[in-house]
Amino acid sequence: MNNKPSTMKLLLRVPARATAFSFIALLMMNSSYAQQAPSTQEKPLPIPSRSAAKIEKLPYSSTARIQANKDHDFLLVGDYLTTKKVVKEQTKAQAKINSTGGVIVLHDCHSNRSRYQTLSETIALQNLHTLSMDLRGYGESIAQGYSELDIKKNAKDIVSYQNDVALLTTYWADDLVASYDYLRTKMDKDKGIAVVASGCASAYAVSLAEKIHISALVLITPEMGYSDKERYKNLIDIPTYFIGSAHHQASYSTAKELFDWNGAKYTKMQTFKGDKTNRHLINANDSLVSDIALWLKSILK
Repeated sequence: MNNKPSTMKLLLRVPARATAFSFIALLMMNSSYAQQAPSTQEKPLPIPSRSAAKIEKLPYSSTARIQANKDHDFLLVGDYLTTKKVVKEQTKAQAKINSTGGVIVLHDCHSNRSRYQTLSETIALQNLHTLSMDLRGYGESIAQGYSELDIKKNAKDIVSYQNDVALLTTYWADDLVASYDYLRTKMDKDKGIAVVASGCASAYAVSLAEKIHISALVLITPEMGYSDKERYKNLIDIPTYFIGSAHHQASYSTAKELFDWNGAKYTKMQTFKGDKTNRHLINANDSLVSDIALWLKSILK
């Protein structure tokens, strides 16, 4: 037989005041334990931040190797970019319905196509067939006797360098025709092609527009001489997006002069503070790349 007193009997022997204090202490211990004990309920997953949740979309890209028109042994190199939507077109009827325009992107004389990758990708994501080219002598479009870097290494002075580069650029006009022909094979023949040209490439975009109908031009801080500007003025008005820096006087004056001359409805001009040019101007203004892409889409729709 169990002779041990029960807990209740022990409590009854304790004075009332002590019992009250013990009861309060017991409650406090239970409360503390409840706070420290791990919950058996499943905790909600943390909500990811916008940056973590955002998945960057990129277009499909393949290397384009294009045979030059006048020098068949020379290969021009570029990137052909397109979207999944375009890649998966199956039938001619679907291609006709979903077909889009095309854009050729030309770098300036101090860089190569890799410097314009973000711009090219953003344009391609507007469902536009995009061809970003290395001009002859730059990037991967090089061969013995056709390399701007070799010309720079071997030049005796600035005059000899400029003369040799000028000789190199005499091929560019025909090279652009070959690039245009390549891009045309990727598209519906009824869709238009635009050209984005930066710096010195602007004059060669005009040269291409003299030979072939171009639907639109984007000229980024254009470097053009008097004869180049006159050739532009002799073209039928082409929708042109002029982009300039207020304090880079030469390119700003060219852009402003040609903007004032152009009578196309959708021609526009955007001027930024400072003196940045070419890719430096693009990199300094986050919204500019998207604005160029959306403008091209609106023209080539």
